[in-house]
Amino acid sequence: MSARTMEGMERALQPPVGHLEQVRGLWSADADDRLVHALLFDGPEGVGKFLSALHLAAGLYCDLGPGPPCGRCGPCRRFASGGEESNHPDLLIVDPADWGWEVIKLEAIAPRDDWDIPPRRSVEGFLDLSSVEGGHRVVILRDAHRMNVASQNALLKTLEEPRAGTVLILVTSRPEELLDTIMSRVMRVHFERLDRGSAAELIHELGPEGLTETMAADLARWSTGSPGRALRLLRQGRPAERQLLADLITGKRGPIETSHRVWELEGEFGGGTERAKARGRGRAMVDLCLELIADTERVLAGTAPEDLAHGDLVQAMLRAAPGGHLSALALDRATEVLGRCRADLVGNMTPEAVLDRTMLALGGLLAPS
Repeated sequence: MSARTMEGMERALQPPVGHLEQVRGLWSADADDRLVHALLFDGPEGVGKFLSALHLAAGLYCDLGPGPPCGRCGPCRRFASGGEESNHPDLLIVDPADWGWEVIKLEAIAPRDDWDIPPRRSVEGFLDLSSVEGGHRVVILRDAHRMNVASQNALLKTLEEPRAGTVLILVTSRPEELLDTIMSRVMRVHFERLDRGSAAELIHELGPEGLTETMAADLARWSTGSPGRALRLLRQGRPAERQLLADLITGKRGPIETSHRVWELEGEFGGGTERAKARGRGRAMVDLCLELIADTERVLAGTAPEDLAHGDLVQAMLRAAPGGHLSALALDRATEVLGRCRADLVGNMTPEAVLDRTMLALGGLLAPS
């Protein structure tokens, strides 16, 4: 089980911050025998969709449910106890991070004896078994948009011919990447971002020891109210990334020196090779630059800088820009260049060269014409 799944299981019995009403509605539907067999939890990355799915499942299993899990009964204790296979015998979590996969492969959906995953750990194999405790069989597909086409087509069988007591929860931040045939067979439950105050409190609670309230508040702002994304950004070294951009904007370092300094930063990025990790670092910086330009365009359109993730950097850019002004045309051109850089990283071009182009494009906005 991946570290992020284990983190979720540890909080599964606690109400999901900002999303309890959605879960309560689903418990109520189950109490009235109206709970559908297939749900889609969608919304921005890192806002608590997966935790809400776990909390929903825990409340379905609880002896006092459907409703808030008591944390004391046998099902609640089994649910929260952890374990390599599952935290409850009637719960299956499909998380591509558990296998180190970029996509959710067909073998995670349909059972085959000659595949790496034991058939009982596939969705179809798991649902072919009888409920151990006589209640619901719950399957949670995390990052469901990472199913390849073969996996999505295989999942249609389950959606079209549900077993009694099945609750299938697809969790995604990119529903547009799911097939129309999938979307037509699920009930969508949407999750919004948290307000900054609630996000900061949760980030401070979940963050590493020594994380200050000030840094938690900054992370809440940088992640636009997505605690899960905030903690990922922290692991990737977002504070140091932003400092490098601040130094570039204020003229303390040039574009190429800034690009070279990026590779000295600490950060956790997925990938089995150093080159894959370098692409992850490069994507993080390109994405940060794209966010900065987008925020600059918002400020020019009248949005208050303090309402934006990178309003402080935008103000520094405007102070450093020739004549204190950046044209919409220049920002559009920079966005176009950075979009190509992002595509080149996905296309396996050399990350170092791509990042040089990125920093030159950002620095070019501040150079005298």
